[in-house]
Amino acid sequence: MTDTHDATWNAYYDRKRNERLQEADAVWRRLAAAGVSEDTVLVIDFTHFGADRTHAEALAQQLSEHYATSLEPGPDGYWLVKGTTRPYGVSLTEDQHRDWVDFMCDAARPHGCVFSTWTVDVHPHGPRVSSEGVTETG
Repeated sequence: MTDTHDATWNAYYDRKRNERLQEADAVWRRLAAAGVSEDTVLVIDFTHFGADRTHAEALAQQLSEHYATSLEPGPDGYWLVKGTTRPYGVSLTEDQHRDWVDFMCDAARPHGCVFSTWTVDVHPHGPRVSSEGVTETG
């Protein structure tokens, strides 16, 4: 990569990471308002995207150590790495949720991918909270 490309990628990645962390705070506020605590069982589904299939496959492989993952074509020639904690649930504190989002961002970066969205379902019949549209980002 060129220095200009690296700088552009790093600025884009940093912006997206900051957006995801803002969304993490907003998602947790909604979960807390629904009564979620560190003892609540949650199921998390997530999506990353990347322009290069080989890099997206490598990310999917890395994440498959702890999550069920799949790779599928997305819009505009991008590749989607989708993952889930299903069939298992997880329990998280607010800080652990934020750290998980931070980890997902950092896991994607060396693969040229971006952590895009996630949803949290309160198991078994609770509300579903999505990261999409929870904050106003620029």
